Amino acid sequence: MKRKLLLITVVAGTLLTGYFYLNKADVTVKKEKTSYGEMVVQVNEKENTIETEFPIDMSEMKVQLAIHKMSHQKVLAKKKWGALPLTPERVKRLIQVVEENRREYANADLYLEILYEWEKDYFVNVIIAHNEIWDLQGGTIGRAYEIASPEEEMEFIQENFDVKQ
Repeated sequence: MKRKLLLITVVAGTLLTGYFYLNKADVTVKKEKTSYGEMVVQVNEKENTIETEFPIDMSEMKVQLAIHKMSHQKVLAKKKWGALPLTPERVKRLIQVVEENRREYANADLYLEILYEWEKDYFVNVIIAHNEIWDLQGGTIGRAYEIASPEEEMEFIQENFDVKQ
């Protein structure tokens, strides 16, 4: 009985690890200077599945989750759960989704404030953005405390996404 349980645990662990490893987003990465003079890491996805991933009738909770997961690329926190590439395409699509659902979303103004800044590659307030979304989600562990350096951001990207040259 113990062997069966061990075997099931090992197989399940292997399958989950494979799923998460193989299910990483394919991205390209480059560093560039913004109009604000700040060095940022620019991520672009190889495949464009944004409209499928972020449908126009997306729930407010899913918008929060997407913004939260994208912010992980730019901040340092003791714990981070989930990662989505913070790409111009994702930001633009989320702006469309939030604008379309502005009347239904209780926090639409907050989401748009965050996304409009990100659209301009302005990440000075990314800690505040992360923590405001984190608070809305009832976060207890993982408050952001610092903006990631470009090197720390590259490390996060390489750990969480399938980086192509």
